[in-house]
Amino acid sequence: MPLLVIGMAFLVRCSDEILLSDKIDVIAQAGKGGGGGHVEPAGNNLSFPVFAMDGYAISTVQENLSVIYTGPYDGLDAEELALLEATGPWYAQKVAGNVWQAEFNNSHEPLEVTFIDWGDVIESVNPVVGRPFRLETAMYVDISEDPMNGYTMAMLAFPSSPNEAQGTNGVLYDANWATVVSSSPTLIIQRLMPEAIPIWDADAGMWTGDGVLAPLENFMFAPELNVGGKYIYGASTGGWRPTIAATYRLTFFMRGMTNISLVNAVIGNYSGNTADQWGLPENKAAVAVVDPVNNLSYVDVTVVRKR
Repeated sequence: MPLLVIGMAFLVRCSDEILLSDKIDVIAQAGKGGGGGHVEPAGNNLSFPVFAMDGYAISTVQENLSVIYTGPYDGLDAEELALLEATGPWYAQKVAGNVWQAEFNNSHEPLEVTFIDWGDVIESVNPVVGRPFRLETAMYVDISEDPMNGYTMAMLAFPSSPNEAQGTNGVLYDANWATVVSSSPTLIIQRLMPEAIPIWDADAGMWTGDGVLAPLENFMFAPELNVGGKYIYGASTGGWRPTIAATYRLTFFMRGMTNISLVNAVIGNYSGNTADQWGLPENKAAVAVVDPVNNLSYVDVTVVRKR
């Protein structure tokens, strides 16, 4: 199917590709978590191309679009509604009878990540004691030399909420980017005392040294297929709820053997389907970095008390 080109397309955010209000060539390169993005994989369809790595396998499904979305459309303005009407019909996620699947590659070859996208919240807001803090990352690979099929997606209702609804009109586009899914990547949280000089211990999978506390326990971080149909990594149960005001290091790394390389990766924000282009984080609260020697990325965040 040809790429659908329209005058108005979707707003792309780092942690939440809340679609339908910007101007790009494609209606959407959907879904980056955030507000309503953290959902269980069951029921969401793959809309954004992905490499499945390190033994993580994706099975082919029988595609079918049979249940047309007829509302509600809460949270959309008149212009957005007009665009949906002009480019429909639309088929919502998590509806029996609506099954689609973007192109994927169950890869066994080494893969170099182009950029790592930490959630906007992490880069722009200080965590607050006692409040949930959404933790999310995604890894992107430039596939512009050999594009894969993606499904056009749009916001249908309740943007940035737990009830967020997105769906597809069945239009395929040539994607210049794919994400990476694997069971190897994980995230740990360690408190750093003021005098800390962290030293990475690859065998233990943590930072060590004076003033570096052990990783927090009972914290889960895993791949998820979000409501926009993109594989990302997110914290379970809504994220992390810090209890002490201090500096913490969030470390995203590959545990055990992996074919995923961050050696040439940079920090960026997904900003649309344009090849070789990505957005830069605002870094209002924290600055993520890539450590190519240790094949990891980390960001130091400052937890504050609520005012």
